[in-house]
Amino acid sequence: MRGVIPTILRHVLRPPHRLHSTYERLLGTEVEVQVVARTAAQAEAAEQAALTEIDRLTRIFNRFDPGSELRRWQARPGDTHVPLSLELLHLLRLADHWRALSGGAFHPGADALGQLWQQAAATGQRPSPAALERQVSALRAAPWTLHADGSATLHAAGPLGLNALAKGYVVDRAALVASRCVGVRSVLINVGGDLRVTGPARVNVQVADPFTARDDAPPTARVQVRGGALATSGQAHRGFTLNGTHYSHVMDPRSGQPVQDVPGVTVTAPECVTADALATILSVLDVRAGLHLLAGLPECEALIVTADGQRHASPGWRGVNLTRGPSRGARLLLTAR
Repeated sequence: MRGVIPTILRHVLRPPHRLHSTYERLLGTEVEVQVVARTAAQAEAAEQAALTEIDRLTRIFNRFDPGSELRRWQARPGDTHVPLSLELLHLLRLADHWRALSGGAFHPGADALGQLWQQAAATGQRPSPAALERQVSALRAAPWTLHADGSATLHAAGPLGLNALAKGYVVDRAALVASRCVGVRSVLINVGGDLRVTGPARVNVQVADPFTARDDAPPTARVQVRGGALATSGQAHRGFTLNGTHYSHVMDPRSGQPVQDVPGVTVTAPECVTADALATILSVLDVRAGLHLLAGLPECEALIVTADGQRHASPGWRGVNLTRGPSRGARLLLTAR
């Protein structure tokens, strides 16, 4: 990531000073940073702090970089008491928490299932029931053991992915670091649609239609985020095609099958790492079970769109359903209050 951070857009408005930048190839997607501060210099310093934190954490969690801490640890299955950074240990604890709370609907080992189905798409043959059962059976065991001395032992032999948590965690940390800089009033960090807003500002977010990958398609809903986070999960832009049928990239770790009943989920929560995890979990669980789980989580709300086109909102969801509207390509903009 370092050395390849081209600035695509920058606006500084006076007064107050709003810095608005968009970068590509950060975290494998587009990263948008907005800062409102007393001076332009303070806004720029906060932006740089956010980018530095994104860079630092990406070198810990990047599953595609053989030199990342996550990949180096995964190269040592069976090694006992491997010392890990506080950041990686924190994310592993969160993964354990959500795996237990969701009854296995969330699992960092679901990447192994994704590999099976990607191979199936390449060959045109569905994975055999025996292969799926072997992988699902392996996922029933704990993928690692965390020790009190800050070390961990990896048990899983297959691939592990923390993306369903890591992106949200990076967004949270970048927003927090920027918001602590001198003179900063509000911050927005938006990474591929997963975002965190701090301060008194608010942002109106358009929820993409989960049934189409068209960039000019009208949004399905609109929701305002202030002092919190939002994350989405959908299959329109990601997934694979097998024998002419499009399948979601989200896997149900309990069955080994791609998710089909819930093509789109949008979650609002106090933190992006929480919204990120819930967006995945609510895609896997049936709607009733998902809303029941959500009811026990303060300040967490969701809009769940099912394959039949119905929209299921939690009681506290503050979004507005839309049948028509501007393109979802409209840029997010912090609005001070």
